[in-house]
Amino acid sequence: YGGTMTEPFTRLDPAPEVTIDKDKYVKTLKLLALRVPKAKCNVIMKALRSVALDLPRQRCVMPDPDDSDMRLFLLRESVKDRELPTVTPEQRETPGLSELAWTTHELRLEYDYFSADEILRQILPEGCEVPGSFETVGHIAHLNLRDELREYRHIIGRVLLDKNPRLRTVVNKIGTIESEFRVPTWELLAGDTSLETEVRQHGVTFKVDFGEVYWNSRLEAEHKRLIDSIKPGEILCDVMAGIGPFAVPAAKAGRRVYASDLNPQCTRYLRLNARANKVKNLVKCYNLDARAFIRALLRPGPGPKDVDDEPMPSEGPPKLDEKGKPLPRPPVRWAAVGADEDDGEPPAGATFDHVTMNLPASAIEFLDAFKGAFDRGVWGDRALPTVHCYTFKKAAETFEDVVKRGEGYLGGKIVDPKIHEVRDVAPNKIMLCLSFKITPEVAFAETRHESKRARTGA
Repeated sequence: YGGTMTEPFTRLDPAPEVTIDKDKYVKTLKLLALRVPKAKCNVIMKALRSVALDLPRQRCVMPDPDDSDMRLFLLRESVKDRELPTVTPEQRETPGLSELAWTTHELRLEYDYFSADEILRQILPEGCEVPGSFETVGHIAHLNLRDELREYRHIIGRVLLDKNPRLRTVVNKIGTIESEFRVPTWELLAGDTSLETEVRQHGVTFKVDFGEVYWNSRLEAEHKRLIDSIKPGEILCDVMAGIGPFAVPAAKAGRRVYASDLNPQCTRYLRLNARANKVKNLVKCYNLDARAFIRALLRPGPGPKDVDDEPMPSEGPPKLDEKGKPLPRPPVRWAAVGADEDDGEPPAGATFDHVTMNLPASAIEFLDAFKGAFDRGVWGDRALPTVHCYTFKKAAETFEDVVKRGEGYLGGKIVDPKIHEVRDVAPNKIMLCLSFKITPEVAFAETRHESKRARTGA
């Protein structure tokens, strides 16, 4: 599957049409009921709450079809004795209760009443585990069905669409993740064939092609936590940026951002999302391997040429509008903003305060990019950046083990590490954020190449 020249996003092959015979999923309850004057419903409800009909999404009081001034007070299906032996003497003394007329009512519960779980329990063979939960990304629900449910996958998709009005597409992950960019292969179970959708987090809207890029809605709180830690004036370097869940909200908060992802589709959506949220002027976007991106920014050089977020005040008084108020400064133009503009190559000599590395399966392996990569001419009198590296911790590991693993890849000591538990991803697997400041010993370490060059004079 894939996009076309007219549709630059993923479309899946259509799913076969599935028709559900809704008449098969009807249940009729024969209930005792009391005919109650409309004005007395609240009093009777309070007295007979213990025997009132108690079903999800179903009220126990309904209009009396024979008299608009009366209501039917429905009792539980288990109540068969009109003497109501379980009602207390005090409740029986409720004024008017003994004068109410009894009747019966047939309550018809149809397909639309029942939950997806209740319908699927009737459809699937006994012993099959009903898929009880699923993840959503915008209007897309994605499942990872067991093999035993494969022949029922399309009807499962149809039921989930029927029972979740906000969904338009249901997909299932097939096979193992083998793509270079760790994006699963999906098959359509029901609904719209397009995998382009929109999600919203903390006031920021993201467009996502779920067939081409990675997105995890469970990380919303973590995105906010980290962005909130970036102070005004600080610069973020997001080296595994995806479609921008760190970069774009950081820019919305007024922070400047260098952002890159190896997946060209991520970079395309990163640019698109930055423009859609009107912050592309603060986000420089690149399509590079994380290690190459870090090294490119840290090369000796003059830094970005187009930094004008702190323009010098012009000589003379500020320009005023018609009402005599100072005109606002023009918007910061730190990065390319036009649809056809490009941010070019990462500027050598760039400086930044935070580095996010959000690829927990392998981000920690890229820490070696920092050792000896900092130029003293650029960073000699500047605070070195704080790295926020996401990784997994197995049950047998301690936090100290995670730090040692990081030090192994970094090639140096991690001083005063801070570990934040993000979420459980499996019974014996936790996603963590390992945060630490790069030390001068690591930043300015002499690499083998430099050592050899110094000995040979090359």
